[in-house]
Amino acid sequence: MIRTKEDLIDRIAEERAWRIKEITELKNIVEAKSSSQMRKRVVCRCGVALLYAHWEGFVKKSGTFFLEYVACQRLSLKELRTNFVTITLRSRIDQATASKKYSAFEEITNYIINNRDTRARLPYKNIVDTESNLSTTALKEITWCLGIDYSLFATKEKLIDSRLVGRRNHVAHGEAIDVDEKDFSDLIVEVVSLMDTFRTLIENAALTEQYKIK
Repeated sequence: MIRTKEDLIDRIAEERAWRIKEITELKNIVEAKSSSQMRKRVVCRCGVALLYAHWEGFVKKSGTFFLEYVACQRLSLKELRTNFVTITLRSRIDQATASKKYSAFEEITNYIINNRDTRARLPYKNIVDTESNLSTTALKEITWCLGIDYSLFATKEKLIDSRLVGRRNHVAHGEAIDVDEKDFSDLIVEVVSLMDTFRTLIENAALTEQYKIK
């Protein structure tokens, strides 16, 4: 279990480290003078899919680590920000919605009123949903769930949706799309920067206890 800020930071660092090693190896292959143009072309195409996989995987893993950390803080409903309260009550909300009865929603109201001082049982598994296609639409939802600021990604929307997710989909569907060496090298820099931005947002949220009602 991830109980301390140090545990969280270490887990995220470990998750980042092995991904950076693979990305660096890709870069070395593409930049090697011994690599033929055909080899570089193939590696760049495959590399786009792998870069996307590392971006999606890092967001999913580190986001889940953060939710696990918050869950382990043993906070009550009244201490948590509303996004975490909503996640805690999601299963109850789904059940009430399925019943199509107003009385079912009253049970949720009563639960909130009567359990404000009770420790929140915040779920953390399978909450960070990348939808297997981490577009900015999915990223906005994830940042809301985690209570972190999406605005830092706003200037990167075209990069994420077109150059990363769009190209990855073209490659995954077997379409003929060329990615040259320079474009691929630039994409590596951008993806690592995206990962580091996400990492910083999560670590700052933990260090400053942004998950709490101030």
